[in-house]
Amino acid sequence: MEELSLIAKETALLVIDMQNAFASLDGSIASKGADMSLCRSTIEPIKKLIEACREVGIIDIWTKQEHYPDDVTRNKHRIPPHTKSQCSVPPALVNTPDSDFCEDLKPYITDTTEIIRKHRFSAFLDTRLETLLRMKGIRFLIICGISTPLCVETTTRDAYQRDFDVIVVEDGTATTSKTLHENSLNVIRTYFGKVLASDEIVKLIHEAE
Repeated sequence: MEELSLIAKETALLVIDMQNAFASLDGSIASKGADMSLCRSTIEPIKKLIEACREVGIIDIWTKQEHYPDDVTRNKHRIPPHTKSQCSVPPALVNTPDSDFCEDLKPYITDTTEIIRKHRFSAFLDTRLETLLRMKGIRFLIICGISTPLCVETTTRDAYQRDFDVIVVEDGTATTSKTLHENSLNVIRTYFGKVLASDEIVKLIHEAE
């Protein structure tokens, strides 16, 4: 098998939904009693990846999930969506602290940070992400963030369908369930891309052409 390598100008780091709702001890998921330790454990690996990517000129693109309190689609389902069946108020409501990026990562956002606002799991669905990637000449995505079986896996599937190569960061993705996290990574590594630890990816980044 050919050894994996990266070309910096053709690679992007995609940081998925690192927001208070999903990664903060004060967010809406934590307020329901969820154990946030796994989600919180992604923060340091993500910092390390952002720093390594910026050293070699690999762009980082952040997604921000936003829900609306008056979203009529929630009431039109015959099978209630998770934003209705699992919570009285959806997480990451637009223009609330819950939708803000978590404080631990806010210092990494700059005036030139590309932010993709989305309203569903996939970062590609009805957003400008694919156009941005094509404009930047990106062919390879390093994907990290929350949560593994939902926004990360769905985005990975959609990236694969669009012929992007993908690495998912094993310790830079998480959900509140270790079992669901591991099941999702198994699906990804079997069908949609590579799953590597952040240290392995940092090494690839530093060796990038």
